[in-house]
Amino acid sequence: MVLKGFRNVSGIEYQFLEFRLLPDQVRLIRSGRDIPLAPKTFHFLCLLLNAGNAVVAREVLFEELWRGRPVSDESLAQVVAQCRRALGDSAARQQVIKTVPKRGYRLVPDIVVFRAGALAGMEPT
Repeated sequence: MVLKGFRNVSGIEYQFLEFRLLPDQVRLIRSGRDIPLAPKTFHFLCLLLNAGNAVVAREVLFEELWRGRPVSDESLAQVVAQCRRALGDSAARQQVIKTVPKRGYRLVPDIVVFRAGALAGMEPT
């Protein structure tokens, strides 16, 4: 899967809370178990992780996830809901994915970026 619109994620892994995201392998892992994600949901999470804790604008999400095809706000809301569900979050709690009204979304927890395979040795980049 080629994830466009942000820096090259080849060779890196993300860790946040009890999750690891491996973009090269298209995997989200929680406590050693794979968490299945639909492609758009995985891409959405990659976009948020790549932004750190900054807001990712709705317009950027629409462009990156649907490449300019006309879609409704509900399409984005479904992707966000799927991602929250996979992360054990909800729209009411927003402890992992925060809605920034009229702007977009951002991740709440601290994010650590590692070279691929370095998590075993805990060597952050």
